[in-house]
Amino acid sequence: MAMTRIRTSPTSIWALASISLFIDTFVYTLTVSMLPDILQTQMGASESANGIVTTMFGVGSVVGSICVGILSDRIQERRWIQIAGAIIYSISGIIFYFARHYYQILVFRLVDGVASGLACTLLYASIGDVYPANLLSFKVSIVYFANNIAYTIGPVCGQRLFDLAGVKGPAAVVIALGLFKLALLWTFAKDSLSIRSRVHPNAYTAAVDSSWDACSNSSKVETTYHVVQNSISIPKLLLRLPVVVSTMAIVTSIGIQCMLEGLVPLHLAEKLNRHHDGGITFVILGLVFTTMVPIVGHITDRLIEWRGETMRYYVMMFGSLATIAAAILMAFAKSFAVLMVGYSFFAVADLCMFIPAQSAYGDFVNGENVNSMARGYSIATVAWALGAISLPPIGSALYSQHGFSGPVIGIAAIPCSLCAVACLAFILRKN
Repeated sequence: MAMTRIRTSPTSIWALASISLFIDTFVYTLTVSMLPDILQTQMGASESANGIVTTMFGVGSVVGSICVGILSDRIQERRWIQIAGAIIYSISGIIFYFARHYYQILVFRLVDGVASGLACTLLYASIGDVYPANLLSFKVSIVYFANNIAYTIGPVCGQRLFDLAGVKGPAAVVIALGLFKLALLWTFAKDSLSIRSRVHPNAYTAAVDSSWDACSNSSKVETTYHVVQNSISIPKLLLRLPVVVSTMAIVTSIGIQCMLEGLVPLHLAEKLNRHHDGGITFVILGLVFTTMVPIVGHITDRLIEWRGETMRYYVMMFGSLATIAAAILMAFAKSFAVLMVGYSFFAVADLCMFIPAQSAYGDFVNGENVNSMARGYSIATVAWALGAISLPPIGSALYSQHGFSGPVIGIAAIPCSLCAVACLAFILRKN
């Protein structure tokens, strides 16, 4: 039957993962743009309240991702937990709809963070369940492409809805998106673990065996994934070199990206006298991210297919070193045009770290043939949150004391150098 083929296709898992991340990012950015109006104008809260609200989202995301990573692997279930996550989205929207006090906004962001941590962990875990090493980077890149689209349009849509209907407008959209995701999962999704355990003669272009270096160059090889019972706990996963390197890369790439999102507009206004170009800056950055993300994913997969899994770490090492070069170019830019060239170069370098790192967890777990896919991607989700929380405050504090150039170069150079050394250590160990 046609519906059975759709529900058991890895492509359906991939498509639903892309839609899920779009919804997750859209919900976050949809509501974040009007928070100053709600907190300061309507509730009279201090500006520090905005940071606490953001922190609550991070706390919910970390707790949700770790808990669901352990639970999903332990009970061998992905689909029903994702359905529960969709319901949690709608619950967060209901809380937001009736929010009249500051503590209710905090609860909304906490619940939204739990739903986000759950969604991000399992959508990537589901892709890792059904795709081999030399396809993962491109699949992850397209999912990230959906994230970029939502990140671009979410704030605009949220502000328009808030202007038209107040809090109830965006809240109703959050509720509706949760129900929409629930309907998609109920109708089109089959648990990725059940697909993983079956043979799909035409679904893959390479075979995966118990050696996680193995990557066949044949384009017509049957791939079989075996359901396994052995598992690796999160603390033990954090001791494995591929996980350590990938986690470092995600923390570094997301952290520097978030830091620059705060510092570049300040630098434009204070040093380059471009007070109204912050929006144009992020449009340019968004276009580069959106254009280059599938290209980086495709090239990474082809390199892995050509020379094996170590090429993933060569790409990450290049991204780390290129990020330092981009930071130097931005730091010494004397004009808006040169700054944008450096910022665009940074976007490409950042993707060269993030895309291979995000796909490395699934490849490692498949190669080790262990039941730890969700645990692995819970680590990736936590790494994302840590990067977004840790480096931006450090960058802002240093900017107020030392300006733009020194902090940007220093904060980029230290973690990127460590990441490059870690990649090199892995490459030397494998060779």
